[in-house]
Amino acid sequence: MKNLWDSIHIPHPNISAPHGVLPHILDQYMHSRWGHYTFQCALAALCLVVILIVGDTLLQMAIVVGVAASAFTIFVVPNSVAATPRRVIGGHLVAAIIGTIISLTLDIEMFSIYEATSSRYILDVAAALSVGIGIFFMVATNTEHPPAAGTSLGLVIHGFDWTSIVFILTSAILLSLVRLILKNKMINLL
Repeated sequence: MKNLWDSIHIPHPNISAPHGVLPHILDQYMHSRWGHYTFQCALAALCLVVILIVGDTLLQMAIVVGVAASAFTIFVVPNSVAATPRRVIGGHLVAAIIGTIISLTLDIEMFSIYEATSSRYILDVAAALSVGIGIFFMVATNTEHPPAAGTSLGLVIHGFDWTSIVFILTSAILLSLVRLILKNKMINLL
């Protein structure tokens, strides 16, 4: 039997229609939450400026993109599970460990014979494996943080170095601290 609301084309009273200026283009809550939008987006930019100036790691773009995606998660959806310190720090830590292991494995002498002919394919497969294995261990340890996939990918593509590890973990800790300190002033923007 068809519901009365389905047979006539009147919106259901419990479902609100999009509202605001250009509701299908702009977020319908932006007009009432513009202060939060401005504050949280400026905070994300400020944190990244500090991280990038201190880290000076623009040479390793895959790793920086992972950290920037973490900033997006923390400042756009601060109340989400993915923005919790356990997920942010733990996800990047797990991904850093996996990326380091795979990167160092590629440096083993056994793989040097492949360098002349198919090193790009080996690097591509290793990078993909680092993401897949990293995801597995993040799920297994309850530290799922999607942006951390960039950490393992970047460590394999660019190779292991301690500076990258310190940059990644320091960034994750800094972003998590800012979230903890300002959590009561932030709302989910999605």
